[in-house]
Amino acid sequence: MVSTNTKSLQKLNLGRLKSLGISAPEFVPFFLPTKYVDLNHDQLTINFTDLHDGDKLILYGTLIEYLVHRNSVPSRTVVKLTDEYGHEISATFFGDPRIYAAYLDGNLQCKVCLSGQVGYYMQFAQLRNPSFIDPALIGRVIPVYPGKAKVISSETVFQKFQYYLLPLTIPIAAKWLLKKLKWSSGEDTLRLSIMKELPPNPTIESLLNVIHFPPSVRHGLLACRLLKLIATYDVLTGACAETYRERTIQSALYIPKETLDSLLTETDLKPTEEQRNVITDICADIASDQPMLRLLSADVGFGKTYVAAAAGAAVVRNGGTVIWLCPNQPLAVQTRDNIASWWPDLAPGLVIHDSDETQDSKFLIGTTALHHRLPKNFHPDLLVIDESQKFGTLQKNQLAGPATNILNATATCIPRTAALLEWGGMSVSRLTKAHVQKQIKTRLVSPKYREALFESIKRNVLAGHQALIIYPLAKSKEEAAIDRKSAQGAFELWFRHFPGRVRYMHGKLKDEEKLAAIAAMRNDEADILISTIAVETGIDLPRLRHVAVIHPERLGLNTLHQIRGRAARRGGIGRCDLFLPKDVGEDSMKRLEILVKFSDGFDVANENMKLQGFGDLGTDGTSQSGRSLSFIPGHKLDHKEVEWVAERWLP
Repeated sequence: MVSTNTKSLQKLNLGRLKSLGISAPEFVPFFLPTKYVDLNHDQLTINFTDLHDGDKLILYGTLIEYLVHRNSVPSRTVVKLTDEYGHEISATFFGDPRIYAAYLDGNLQCKVCLSGQVGYYMQFAQLRNPSFIDPALIGRVIPVYPGKAKVISSETVFQKFQYYLLPLTIPIAAKWLLKKLKWSSGEDTLRLSIMKELPPNPTIESLLNVIHFPPSVRHGLLACRLLKLIATYDVLTGACAETYRERTIQSALYIPKETLDSLLTETDLKPTEEQRNVITDICADIASDQPMLRLLSADVGFGKTYVAAAAGAAVVRNGGTVIWLCPNQPLAVQTRDNIASWWPDLAPGLVIHDSDETQDSKFLIGTTALHHRLPKNFHPDLLVIDESQKFGTLQKNQLAGPATNILNATATCIPRTAALLEWGGMSVSRLTKAHVQKQIKTRLVSPKYREALFESIKRNVLAGHQALIIYPLAKSKEEAAIDRKSAQGAFELWFRHFPGRVRYMHGKLKDEEKLAAIAAMRNDEADILISTIAVETGIDLPRLRHVAVIHPERLGLNTLHQIRGRAARRGGIGRCDLFLPKDVGEDSMKRLEILVKFSDGFDVANENMKLQGFGDLGTDGTSQSGRSLSFIPGHKLDHKEVEWVAERWLP
C-alpha cells in the first residue's frame, strides 16, 4: 500500500462520492461494501449447458460475435458467448451501442466475463440484466459498493476506490481511528484478535485491507462485522462520556429531611411511597458533589410533575434556584398554576413570549423563551426539563452550567434516551403506580370499521365524556368543503353533529386561541376537541375518555403514547383508537403494534429502540432514533451488536 500524508489527502477531490456520505478522503475506507462477488475460477460458470431459469451466474467464455440494432427502440447490442464445448448463450445490452463498441471490438474471440440472470426465449439461453466484469479481476473476491441513482454508479465507486483512493487513504484512516478510540498500545491487536482470519498481530490497517481486498467472501464479511463492532464501541463510549460530569462542591445543596417531610404535607395530594422514595433519591443527588443527571420516567398521569415540583420546592426552600423548561406554552401555564396552588410561597414565575414574570422568583417555569430572557451566564441549581425528548442537546446545555443538577422528565423516553439508560450509565427513577385505577385500551381500526368508530365516539360523548380526535393536517389542502385528513375539515363535520360543543386547535393558531380551546374543554363548554399533535404534551382534561388518531402511521411512537395518555387522567376506562384509512407498510404496522401490545411508555421506548435504532448516542447527538453517530457512513446500530459490545468491551 502507498503511504501519503494528510495534507496531500486534503487536495483529493471526492466529487460525487460526497453524495454517499463520505465527507473527507480519510473516511473512504470506512465506506463498506454491501456484498462480495467471488471471481475465483472455481466460482465461475464455464459450461453453458443445464443452466436453470432464474439462476444468477457469472459466465466465463469466449466472445464470438455481437450485433448492433440501431433502429430498434430502444437501441440494443446483442452479444454471444460460447464455452469450450461450443454451447452458446446470448446477452442483450440496451442503450447507446457506442458505450460497448470499443470493448467488444477489442475482445472478439477473447475470454470475457459476464454476470446476470439466466432466462430462456424459444428454448435459447439468455443472460438477463447483463454486465461486463473486467477480466483482470478474475481470481479475486470483489467488493460491491453501493452507489446513488442518477449521481454515481456502483461500478464507478469500485473503480475510484480500488484503483486510486484506497491505497492512499487506508493508512491515514487507520491512524485517525486509533486516535479517536484512544486505545492504548497493543489494545487494537488484543481486540482485533477475536477475528482469527486476520493476519498475526492484526491492526486497524490490516482490518481495512481485508475489508476492501479480501482473500475470501467470508474474510470480507467478518472484517465488515468487526469494524461495525468497533464503530458501535466508539458510539457507546461517547454515550458514557455524555453522562459523565465532573465532581464539584458547587453542585451540592443540602436538603434536611425535616424540610422535605413538611413540604410533602402542605398540599391536598398524598404522595405514594414510591413517589416519596423517588423524591428522596433526587434530593440525595442534589446534596452530592456529583452534579445530578437523572431521568424521571413515568407514564402520563402517574405524578411525575408533582415529584419534580417537590424536588424543586425543596431546592428553593433551601436557598437555591430552579428553572423548569416546558415544550409548549399551554404546558408551561398549567405547570406554573399547579405549583403555585401546591406551594403558594414559591411564587413561581412564568417565562413565555408575552410574560414579564421574571424578576424576583427563584422558581422560573417557561418555554424556550427562557434562553432569551434569563441573565447571561445564569445557571440554576436545578434544571427540570419536561418531556426532554422535545429538546436538542444544545437547547438543554444552554441552560445548564457545570454545577447544575439536571432532571429530565418524560412519559415516553425516545430510543436515544433508552439506549443511554441501558448502556450509557444515566441514572433513572421510574414511577410505576398511578394515583387512580385506570386502563387505556388501544386498538388498530381498519377502514371498514370507520362508521363503528364514529358511533363509538358519539356514544362516549352522549354518556357525558369528552373525546379528542387527532388529524395529521392543520388545514385542508383540497377544494372540498370537508377534508377528512385535516383538523379544520373534521371540525366542520363534527360541528354538524354537536353544534357549539366542538373546538379545534393546531400549531399555527395563536397561543391565546389554543388556550381558549383547552379552557372550553376544561370548563365543560365543549365535548370534542379536534386537533393536530399541538395537544400532545402535558394537557390535562379531566372528562376526556376517548382518543382517536387519524393516520397514526405518520406519527412517532412517543408522540402517539403521549396522545394516548390524555385519556382517563382521573381514572376509569379510556380508549385510544388508531384509525388507518388505508393499508400501511409492514414496518409501520410493526411499529403501531408495539403501542397496542405495551401500555408503559418505558417499554414502548425500549421496543422502539430495538425496531428503529438508537439515534445519535454521542456527545453531539441530536437525532431521536434511526441512524447513529458512527464513523461508518450510513451505519445504523444493531441491537445485538450493541449488546455484544456492552458485554465484552465496556467496563
